[in-house]
Amino acid sequence: MKLNLFSILAVLCCFDKSLAFTGSFVQSPLQRVVLHKSACKLQHIRVYSQRANVVCNAQPLKRIKSLFRSEKKQPEVDIVVPTFFPQAERIIAIGDVHGDVDALHECLKVANLVDDGWNWIGGAAHLVQVGDILDRGMEERRCLQSLLDLKQKAADAGGAVHVLLGNHEVMNVDLDFRYVSPRENAWFGWEFLDRRPKSGSMLVNIADEISAIRFPAYMRERVYAFRPGGGAARCLSKMPIAIQIGDSVFVHGGLRLQHVEYGLEKLNQETAAWLYGSPRYTNFPKPRMIDDINSPIWSRIYSVPSPKRDAELELEQVLEKLNAKRMVVGHTPQLRGINAFVTQNGYEVWRTDTGMSQGMMSGPIECLEILEDGRVHVLTQAGIVPAAMRMPEAEGEFINVCDVDSGICTPMPEEVMKIQLKEAAAADFSEGLVVDVVNAQEIVAIGPDEAPRNLLEKKDKAEIEVLRTLDDSSMPTEQRLTFLLERLIADAIRREDETLTKKTVKDVLKKVVGTQIVDDYAEFIGKEVDRIISDDDPEYGKYVNRILEKYGTLVK
Repeated sequence: MKLNLFSILAVLCCFDKSLAFTGSFVQSPLQRVVLHKSACKLQHIRVYSQRANVVCNAQPLKRIKSLFRSEKKQPEVDIVVPTFFPQAERIIAIGDVHGDVDALHECLKVANLVDDGWNWIGGAAHLVQVGDILDRGMEERRCLQSLLDLKQKAADAGGAVHVLLGNHEVMNVDLDFRYVSPRENAWFGWEFLDRRPKSGSMLVNIADEISAIRFPAYMRERVYAFRPGGGAARCLSKMPIAIQIGDSVFVHGGLRLQHVEYGLEKLNQETAAWLYGSPRYTNFPKPRMIDDINSPIWSRIYSVPSPKRDAELELEQVLEKLNAKRMVVGHTPQLRGINAFVTQNGYEVWRTDTGMSQGMMSGPIECLEILEDGRVHVLTQAGIVPAAMRMPEAEGEFINVCDVDSGICTPMPEEVMKIQLKEAAAADFSEGLVVDVVNAQEIVAIGPDEAPRNLLEKKDKAEIEVLRTLDDSSMPTEQRLTFLLERLIADAIRREDETLTKKTVKDVLKKVVGTQIVDDYAEFIGKEVDRIISDDDPEYGKYVNRILEKYGTLVK
């Protein structure tokens, strides 16, 4: 019997609650209606109807076995993920790499771990890369392959290489490709990670095709590689969420008390099983604990310039339970390079993400050195910096980079269906089927127990609509941006809105003039914001009135 695309989808609508797609690739209007109505009626999936612009947004029923799932119970996790290690004589920690193989290589050379030819010269040292190898940069594959090669070289010399999972690795397994480099080579060449023999199974092949069906053809090799059970996902399954070496704990975002009480080894094992996928761990669920804003790969509570008192107390409790002195994290770029926050009782959290990738902000090439006797140093291209010189007492107040530049601090991902594919789909080399997508700036944050919410608030959206009506694209760009900035900021001052940051300003402007202009004029926008809010007239009321007289009534 010959199965066409509609037949397969019609059957899957009834059996698989996890699918989400549009009817745009089904040519017959009648077939689109059948798919839409059957899915809504069964309340399994979300289907977008282009004709009626209606969304069936139903909660799934009780767990229903898919066509490709067995009736066996969920397998016990017997996968081994080493989590706790004895004290090492020397540990080197490196922050987020984001596809910049040159920055990674320079970092390793600064730490005296490799030579110019990527040969391991670090002896018994332990290297810890705290996650986020993927996305943003153009050499993700080389970064990943280089670290995998170093694992064996270090082990042969008595050392070790530990590569942790970051939020961007998990986002790729979720098939959330918003931050993949737009360069075409980011989508191809991942087959080097898939060392499994080809099964020849029709069911497995169909499952591959279904997982990729909503993506353009040029993206599908990456989809096959990163979906749970794919070659890249299985490679990632060997990477833990968190590890402890002696009295130092390493994690991408930050460990909360609930993570320690749950068990780091258990969390590592369950994450590995989800990534490893079929057939050993068929349909193993993604651990809920890595899927919310407080997860070990998403938390930023220890990475803000001055953590709140409750975060400080929780950090102490976490480290006390683990009998550790310090936590080492990445995830949040630090404008002044690697630095530490020290609690009142002397516990430390070291922030190692310097934004060194060219795909980020080309930050300083630095790494953290922890010695067996407890001494800590920051290793830079200019030399060794003692730990005391990278603490607030010496550095002064740190800047929160998340408030400075839009896009540097990745927001929590939304549902996979709403992956930002719009720009990629418009590329010349795109082929195949493309789903309906939301605007890139309307990404929402979703935890397991919370409903979607837009990052831009209602007041911001109201201002966007007004600014769009007043925007004059014929004006010189800088004059145009100044006009919009003055109106936006004056209105915020008038409303006594203390939530407006440079990040929000840029997000609003992107909605009005477009992302490209905002990105190209980011420095100008920052300076204009500083000029406007530091106007010579200290009485904001008079300043706002002057703006109002100049431009007219603003949004209330």
